[in-house]
Amino acid sequence: MTADEDLTRPLGLTRERKRFGRRVALATAGLVAVAVIAGAGTYAWMTLEPFGSETGVVTVTAVDRTVETGTPAATDESYSGLVEVRPEGELSDIRGVVIHDPSKPQTLDLASLPDPGLIEQGAYGPLPRVAPSGLRPLDAFARPLTSRGRADRIAIVIGGVGINAQTTASAIRDLPGEVTLALAPYGKDLHATVRQAREVGHELLLQVPMEPFNYPSNDPGPQTLTVASSDAVNLDHLHWLMAQATSYIGVVNYLGARFTNDRAALDPVVAEIGRRGLLYVDDGSSARSAAAEASRGVTPFLRADVVLDADLTAAVIDARLEQLQTIARERGYAIAIGTAFPMTIDRVAAFARAAEARGIELVPLSALALSGRG
Repeated sequence: MTADEDLTRPLGLTRERKRFGRRVALATAGLVAVAVIAGAGTYAWMTLEPFGSETGVVTVTAVDRTVETGTPAATDESYSGLVEVRPEGELSDIRGVVIHDPSKPQTLDLASLPDPGLIEQGAYGPLPRVAPSGLRPLDAFARPLTSRGRADRIAIVIGGVGINAQTTASAIRDLPGEVTLALAPYGKDLHATVRQAREVGHELLLQVPMEPFNYPSNDPGPQTLTVASSDAVNLDHLHWLMAQATSYIGVVNYLGARFTNDRAALDPVVAEIGRRGLLYVDDGSSARSAAAEASRGVTPFLRADVVLDADLTAAVIDARLEQLQTIARERGYAIAIGTAFPMTIDRVAAFARAAEARGIELVPLSALALSGRG
């Protein structure tokens, strides 16, 4: 494998993407590649090709899901059923309702509708902004953290959410609320996905497609930020991408080995992300990324330490999770990133169930950003 091939792998996966109208490769052995329809053309998003060379196109749609909140709330804490605690204040001040079942881990129902003060109406829809009070989307939409005093903290981000209805539903349902989900901007009905994810306590990132080294043969999709585009064009594309969803705490690059290596192209984009009160997350797929330097003094920044699913086998993903735990023990915290594939979801869910017994604390990504880690 050449150095450029290694640097252009999205989230650690080798995937070939074709431009509009071309067929994309499908995974065999039960792994299905995802393609989405944008306008009149078809392009690939999160295509996986571990075996074989069968080709085709799959279109997907989102599904709605109802979350049950259980029995009516009690009026005092001695009640043996569910306890519902509603915060006081105006409706716009309420970020969510906390539901606690004493027999189960705490579940948070987070607000999915953004505070009007955190929204600016742009040409393509609502854009995040810092409220007149100084409240940032990063602060407002972060999952509240109840620390158990553990020194070793692990944050896990799962991307590609919103593209495939089945895996999106699985990621939302099967992963604990401490896992941060990253929305693909081309998903169908992302507002429903946001609502479903927030209802069970997930905080959200937005994936932003950026130019890889072999662009356009490797095409992340429309509105990709490119080195050759002017600052005005890249910011216009960024605004289109940002307007596809709401209530996210920050953005994470999708591909982008070339773009994140070019400070002239990257700096204005990072400055705009910071101006809007968002976190910038580097997915860790490119050793050449200058995002850390571009973010310094401009916007909160975190970088993933481990890519979980470069190989979609249970043993390899488990080994990456062990590596993650080793980093956390040595440094006090660690960050992993993966994609919403069935095997990844299954192994992360199993890891999360055993986390407390292992002496680690699974935390939302914002807990590290707001504490100055990374």
